[in-house]
Amino acid sequence: MAAIGGIWVKVVRNKTWLWIRSNPLLILIFAAGAFIRLWYGGALPPGLNQDEASIGYDAYAILHHGVDRNGVSLPVHLIAWGSGQNALYAYLSMPFIYVFGLNEWSVRAVSMLMGLIGMGTMYGIGRKLFDSRRGALIVLFLTAICPWHVMMSRWALESNLFPTLALLAVYFLLLGLERPRWLYGFTVMLALSMYAYGTAYFFVPVFALAAAIYLWVSGRIKPLLLLAHGALLALLSLPILLFLYINRADKSEIVTPFFTIPKLTVPRVEQVSSVFSGKVAEGIAARLRSLLELLISGTDGLPWNAMPDFGYLYPIAIPFLVIGIGVIAGKAFVAKSAPHVIVGLWLITAMLMGLIIDINMNRMNIVFYPLILLASAGVVWGGEQIRHSLKLSIAAFTIFFAMFGWQYFTKYPEEIGPSFYESFGDAIRYASDATDGPIYVTDKVNMPYIYVLFYEKIHPEAFASSVVYANPGSPFQQAASFGRYIFGPAVAESGSPAVYIVPNYELPPAATLEGFNVRSFKNFSVLTGASSN
Repeated sequence: MAAIGGIWVKVVRNKTWLWIRSNPLLILIFAAGAFIRLWYGGALPPGLNQDEASIGYDAYAILHHGVDRNGVSLPVHLIAWGSGQNALYAYLSMPFIYVFGLNEWSVRAVSMLMGLIGMGTMYGIGRKLFDSRRGALIVLFLTAICPWHVMMSRWALESNLFPTLALLAVYFLLLGLERPRWLYGFTVMLALSMYAYGTAYFFVPVFALAAAIYLWVSGRIKPLLLLAHGALLALLSLPILLFLYINRADKSEIVTPFFTIPKLTVPRVEQVSSVFSGKVAEGIAARLRSLLELLISGTDGLPWNAMPDFGYLYPIAIPFLVIGIGVIAGKAFVAKSAPHVIVGLWLITAMLMGLIIDINMNRMNIVFYPLILLASAGVVWGGEQIRHSLKLSIAAFTIFFAMFGWQYFTKYPEEIGPSFYESFGDAIRYASDATDGPIYVTDKVNMPYIYVLFYEKIHPEAFASSVVYANPGSPFQQAASFGRYIFGPAVAESGSPAVYIVPNYELPPAATLEGFNVRSFKNFSVLTGASSN
């Protein structure tokens, strides 16, 4: 047996080495993409966004205490601030939080992992779309260097799960065209997407219906199997569908031994999508204009979504996108290519969704993978039709990527740090260790209480039993205080055991700080009096 095992290991090692030798370009592109997504993964963006802190703390609380900060056991959707936050990212983060503790890296690990999975899956889809392996490598290359994909992979916004889950669903669908058993992967991934982001409530049923009609009309799937997959999708989506019903119909929460379907203060999906607010017809022209502006300009003006000079896929991608539309449409309608039809349905569904939501890049994140495929089709076509076009295109994209990478790791941290409240966590930890008395925390941070929960790992029951909200019942409930932490303006008293956390731009002049010790961090400072040391 030992000899057989040794032979098997040798065969596997030889095959692995042969594969590596046969795919140097694939490995090089993937390694470059992995590097820019993983390097300083927990430290850049510096600091933490409030949504990252929220999803991370609730994941920690459920993992270690069985309930989130609102006291809900195993929720299918987090209550979070009051208007909700999708829960799937929290559950996927738990293994990383369990092993590495609650910190910036462990919360962002899922995004980084999904970024790597997204690159690999795009290569797989490229193999299905293009006749040559070169086409798949171009897809991988454009995905690896894509600014939208890089930036999405480096921070823990829960909605960033959705596009890669949908991407996996599409890949399984393409595999299912040849081997129907892969269609179960398609169905499961679509169902998981329902728990990833609110825009999936439109995209998933519309795309699933469009794909089902195509598969049925083209004779690629038997009606009975189609019905079975529809039933499976409905069954797996049932908890989130009940969540939508409870919060639309003003019903009570549902508690089971396995999960809880909570009641929110205000359903946030009504704020994101007009489908659920009864205002579908209003503002379609304005949304279409906003969508086109986003697609052409490449940015929504939010620094955490895109850098203005580079957009979601660099300014030079626009002509390739236009060409790609023609290529994909031609393959779909003329050649009747099933993979191209499915990519077209994906893009059309995403664009339709853009007509019913308030546009920004994270809400429209489902559109960017198909746009990368369109640009890839344009580059491939150019390489086939115009001499030296491919080399020039790759060189131009590489130059833009180099400039993007340099700016991202040098200038961008200084630009984005204040938006992610860089050093606020350091100030919280220092202040909490400096006194057993009250701690006054600035309210010049979005939802400052969640950072205290995150960095101090407060027990969720201790928070829930002591929190006082300044605006209870609102979509975004602001904590005025909990425990020994008070949020908002305060008059510093040097003889008090209290400690004060303030932004550096609000730090009083040195002449007025007699009797205080000041510990300054990059963007925040901690004021302590003699009696608090």
